[in-house]
Amino acid sequence: MLVAIIASVAALVVVWHLIQNYQNQIQTAQQEEEMHLAIVAARTLYQGLTITEEDLIGVEMPFEYIPAGSFASPEEVVGRVPRERILANEFIRKERLADRSAGIGLNALISRGMRAVSINITNGSALSGFLNPGNYVDVLVTINPQVEGAGDDQTFTLLQAVYVLAVRARMVQDNMRSGAGEVRGRGSAPSVTLQVTPEQAEQLAHARQKGTITLLLRNDLDLQFTETQGATVKSLLGVDDKPKVKARRAPAPKPKQTLLIYKGTRSKEYTYDTPPSR
Repeated sequence: MLVAIIASVAALVVVWHLIQNYQNQIQTAQQEEEMHLAIVAARTLYQGLTITEEDLIGVEMPFEYIPAGSFASPEEVVGRVPRERILANEFIRKERLADRSAGIGLNALISRGMRAVSINITNGSALSGFLNPGNYVDVLVTINPQVEGAGDDQTFTLLQAVYVLAVRARMVQDNMRSGAGEVRGRGSAPSVTLQVTPEQAEQLAHARQKGTITLLLRNDLDLQFTETQGATVKSLLGVDDKPKVKARRAPAPKPKQTLLIYKGTRSKEYTYDTPPSR
C-alpha cells in the first residue's frame, strides 16, 4: 500500500508538471511578439534616381526576419541614391545605396577618374530593350564609306566590357514617378549612359559623328578582352582585306570600401574608392 501511494503521488506530480508546461507554452504562444519597423521599396527603384518618400513603405515584422543593414525609418533613406536596381517589396539595405557624401543623381555612381557619356542609338542597336543598368557591353562602330579616306565600309570593336550606368534615364524617371510601370518607347531613340575613361569618351564622341554605333550585350561574369580584326565587305566575301583595328577594354567600375567609425553610441559610415594594389 505504501509503495502504491508513493507511486500515485509521483505520477500526480509528473502529470501536474506536464500540465504546467503546456499551460506555459499556450500562454507564450498567445502573447503578441514584439514587432519592429523595416523600410521596403514601394515600387522598383532604379540606380541613379534619388529616392523620395513616395518610393518607400514601412512594414512591421519580428526582428529575426529583418535582414542586417535594413533601415528602420524613411528619413534615413529619402534623398539617397541606389547603387543598383531595387525591386518592389525588397528591403532597403545600406550596401545597396550610395553614400550621402557622393552626391545625388547619377554622379553618385561614377567611379573616380571615370566619366559618364550618353549616346542615342536605334532600338535594334540598343539590344531591343534587353539592356539594363549594371550590364556590360561591347561597342561596335561602322564607318560609312562617305567618310573621306575610309574606303570600304568598316565595322570594328571600339571598346569592350563597358559598364552601363543608365538606360533611358529620363524616361525611367518620368514613368516611375507617375507609377506607369516598366519603361516603354516614346518614338525617340533610347539614351544609354556608359562609364568610360576621358580618352574613351573622346573616341565615342568621334565615332558617333563619323559612323554608326552598335552595342553588344555580354555576360556580367565574362569580362575578358577578345582581340578582333574587324570586318569589311571584302572580308565577308572571303577576300583578305581586314582592317587592322584593335579594341580597347574599358576598366571595370572601381570597387568601393566602407569604413565605420564609432563615437560612443553613434556611428558614421564613409565610402571611398579602393586604393590601387602595390
